Amino acid sequence: MTKTGLTRRHVLASAAALPLAAATTGAARAAAPMMGVASTRFNRVKLGSFEVTTILAGTRTVPEPQNIFGMNVSAEAFAEASQAAHIPTDAAQFFFTPTLVNTGNELVLFDTGLNAEGTTAAIEQAGYTADQVDVVVITHMHGDHIGGLMAGDMPTFPNARYVTGSKEFDAWAAMDNDGFNTKVRPLAEQMTMLDEGGSVASGITAMAAFGHTPGHMTYMLESEGKQNDHARRGRQRRLGHHRHGRFRPHPRPHDLHAGKRRQTAPRRR
Repeated sequence: MTKTGLTRRHVLASAAALPLAAATTGAARAAAPMMGVASTRFNRVKLGSFEVTTILAGTRTVPEPQNIFGMNVSAEAFAEASQAAHIPTDAAQFFFTPTLVNTGNELVLFDTGLNAEGTTAAIEQAGYTADQVDVVVITHMHGDHIGGLMAGDMPTFPNARYVTGSKEFDAWAAMDNDGFNTKVRPLAEQMTMLDEGGSVASGITAMAAFGHTPGHMTYMLESEGKQNDHARRGRQRRLGHHRHGRFRPHPRPHDLHAGKRRQTAPRRR
């Protein structure tokens, strides 16, 4: 019988060839592609037993941001604040972020973004579907909050009931506004009108925040005794609109609002 074995010379020669083989294999592989700038489409936090999810339903660029923000300061002060925040002075990026609150009994959507397509896509990325939404709350009736109510001639959220502030509804109903007429009016018979202290669902309470619009409402969440969003600040978690200031792709828990966020220089207070 022929005996086969490895000599010390064979072992050393084989080991020496390994780096060359690895280099050859690596050279044949394509480099990983550049992916480009991106952000997640949702962010989820807990408040008591509630799950609160902000979704990125859309974004757009608006030129000349000082015509919207910083109108009470000089162009020099605006530029200085913008430079310190590493943001441009010639354009502001708007981010539209409706909010979903899962109470365990109902899935509540606060505002609907610019259009049905963007909002439903973001809802799906967050793990839900439009037909799972039980309640749609409209905090106020600017186009970027009511734009996703209808998909063509059909309601985007077919199984939902609708809630809004009574003063806000009455104010817009008295205007000749195309957005209201095409997005809100078709659902008017299904809407519940709330005033200060009204309840959307257990643990979700309406609070008046008039000024941004005639009947703008914000909403306080409370679950399992938790209603403060950050103990140091002592501020209640309220859903209703953005804060003006620097944009964070998704808010920390104590920055959670339903609405739009704008990347621009902060206002001087």
